[in-house]
Amino acid sequence: MDLMGKFTISASMLLTGFAIVFGVLLLLIFIIWLYGTIVSNAQNKSTQRKAEKELKKQKQIIAEEKTKTKSKPAFEKQLQKVETGVSDEVVAVISAAVYTMYGSKQKVKIKSIKRHKTQSAWARAGLLESNQPF
Repeated sequence: MDLMGKFTISASMLLTGFAIVFGVLLLLIFIIWLYGTIVSNAQNKSTQRKAEKELKKQKQIIAEEKTKTKSKPAFEKQLQKVETGVSDEVVAVISAAVYTMYGSKQKVKIKSIKRHKTQSAWARAGLLESNQPF
């Protein structure tokens, strides 16, 4: 076998190896792409089901609220949920902060405003000490 014969055999082996490697890589890419589309479709279906259930719940709640309290204005209902001792200015500031955070496009409903229970200095020190990294 002369040098030219060895060169042609080497070149054909090299090209065959490249073709097999790239073919397998393309097959793996296709399998991963197919798996991704199947998983994303399944996730989209589950989120759609959850959204539909949530929408049904919200419609039921709205219908129940309309039937229960037609005589009371919405402002009075909100004031009943606010803890006594919280001034109207504080309620207005908290409401403005929430609406600013969520933006005007989303519907936001503040359910209740309560005072945060304060802890003693010893309780806070114990929490800080027990939550320190090693």
